[in-house]
Amino acid sequence: MHITMFTSWQVRCGIADYAQQLIKALRALEGVDVTVIPFDRQRHPRTDYARWGHMMNQGDVAHIQHEYTFFGYLLPWRNHFSTFIRPIHRPLVITRHVSFDGPYVPVEPEPMRSIRRFKWALYQRWLGPYARYLNRDTFDVADQIIVLNAHMKEQLVRRGIWPEKINVIPAGMPEMPPPEGGEQLRRLWGWQDRQIIGQFGFIAAAKGHTVMLEALAMLPEEYVLLIAGGIRRPGDRGALQAIERKIDQLRLHHRVRITGYLEFSDLSAHFDACDVLVYPNTRADFSYSVLMGLAAMKAPLVISDIPPHRELAEAGAGVALFRSGDPGSLAAQIQAVVQDAFMRKRSLEQATTFVREHTWETIAQKTVEVYKRALCSADCKE
Repeated sequence: MHITMFTSWQVRCGIADYAQQLIKALRALEGVDVTVIPFDRQRHPRTDYARWGHMMNQGDVAHIQHEYTFFGYLLPWRNHFSTFIRPIHRPLVITRHVSFDGPYVPVEPEPMRSIRRFKWALYQRWLGPYARYLNRDTFDVADQIIVLNAHMKEQLVRRGIWPEKINVIPAGMPEMPPPEGGEQLRRLWGWQDRQIIGQFGFIAAAKGHTVMLEALAMLPEEYVLLIAGGIRRPGDRGALQAIERKIDQLRLHHRVRITGYLEFSDLSAHFDACDVLVYPNTRADFSYSVLMGLAAMKAPLVISDIPPHRELAEAGAGVALFRSGDPGSLAAQIQAVVQDAFMRKRSLEQATTFVREHTWETIAQKTVEVYKRALCSADCKE
């Protein structure tokens, strides 16, 4: 079976990391090969999308890793998805990574808060047929759809897509090196006797950094925060500025360190330095950063109770939940995890089992079954 896959590739992007692991596992299966049509996360003319669409017919199945920014984003005159999809005549699978479903959770100051809320409502429903195209028809064109959690399947079913062609396949666990080198970093920072809270991943508005800072202000002085990441896109600079303003407002300069973007080779030591990992996202469809924290198997995770995170907890990943957007709840949960040795031990044991049970080999095998269903669906249409 030959698969042609369009995805972000070899760039700073969680979907690129996801696709790299998936493709490696697919190629390891007997009788499966994958050709990558790479996207560099740069702006491209419509002619490139038409060319890439024709290239998707090289295999038996065409598979698209979908994120709106891959296709020029949302404005009708910049959205090139229809140009890309039109030439594809092979059985089609689309993995949906992001959505606009659910309420917008504001995290920015005014006036940007009102602007973003308006845009969210506009693309979610107010544009009528075009909103329906963005949120339903874009995916319903596929013979089979893959989503990474049940919450995203429910979103598509509510919008009218036939549930039998939506497959829930969580991402596999990232391959992480053993955590080591943390003590050297703690000495370098002068944090040998501190409780280090680690928040890993790209800085963006919905990652809940300001909630974490408010929680930090409620915690004793021995708690410090490592923000291990930087901005990926120029548009996220406002989120970094909001963090800096909050640090100033709460006078937390001596308790916060922002690393900027970390190379993969540097992650091991930074994970090893942490006593607890936090992911206070106010909204997410999926976060590869959370899986990296689990796969590091070094520190317990405290994560917001948004739907995808609740699914992780229910699946036995050993994570502790707090009320999303509530800094008091976050601070209390951090202290509970840090101070309760039994809770920490149980959390890490559950996370270790979860990581071992969610291998990319298993995910690849489930994905091949979706390809087979797509081939069958296409035959039935003929």
